[in-house]
Amino acid sequence: MLLDVSHLDRDMVLRRLPRMYRQFIDLAMLDITSTPMEVAPTAHYSMGGVWVDAETHATDVEGLYAVGECATGVHGANRLGGNSLTECVVFGRIVGAEAARWSAKLDVQVRDRAAIAAAREEVDELLTRRGEEFPRPLQRAVRDLMSECCGVVRSEKGLRAGLTRLEEVAVRTSDMEVRPDIAGYDDLAHAFDLKGSLLAAQATLECALERRETRGAHNRVDFPDQDPGLQMNLVWSCDGTVTREPIPQPSSAVAALVDGQELETTGRLLE
Repeated sequence: MLLDVSHLDRDMVLRRLPRMYRQFIDLAMLDITSTPMEVAPTAHYSMGGVWVDAETHATDVEGLYAVGECATGVHGANRLGGNSLTECVVFGRIVGAEAARWSAKLDVQVRDRAAIAAAREEVDELLTRRGEEFPRPLQRAVRDLMSECCGVVRSEKGLRAGLTRLEEVAVRTSDMEVRPDIAGYDDLAHAFDLKGSLLAAQATLECALERRETRGAHNRVDFPDQDPGLQMNLVWSCDGTVTREPIPQPSSAVAALVDGQELETTGRLLE
């Protein structure tokens, strides 16, 4: 599929779409003011994210909070369109207050010198490493395998193939070289993004395997029906374990908003 904006005035394209223009120049050496762009479906949202406390959005790392689409959010099994900005505004205010409260109770802001040293060593190791692999092609490999094995329609066979391919990519990162250039340290940023992508992909694949049903945006061709016993959250840990967490009841304040009210559902798309 092609998207063509070449009929528009060049100055307007550069003014209104500067990031898109630069992105196509950087990645494909393609000038969108004169040449059609190839477009395709892509992942836009993931139902789930970092585990947070429902009231404060605190993570299990002391002093660290998550807000917005990186957090577990309010979406449930399917994305509720239009909630992103509201979610950031509402929970951003809550997190700001909680973070300020946590910070104010400290006598001194302690810096973990060991953590800083470890981070510096990790950066130095990446910058001095030499190999045959590079971050951006490996990022593409992760995107490709997730699209092919964990896309709109899923199956156990495809998900297990995805895990095998993901492990192969992870092995390749041991031979990865990071090359800063005159433009800066973009390659280093891509290397760290790749590390996070490998974790997120593993979590998604393993939880999709565990959810042997079809629910919301998760479609399993080998388990086409919804399983009432799986109406719960799946929590993935870095050691590869997946635990089942019951869905908690809403707080009294939230329950009071809908208590005794009949919500109109006619014409609405429901789970």
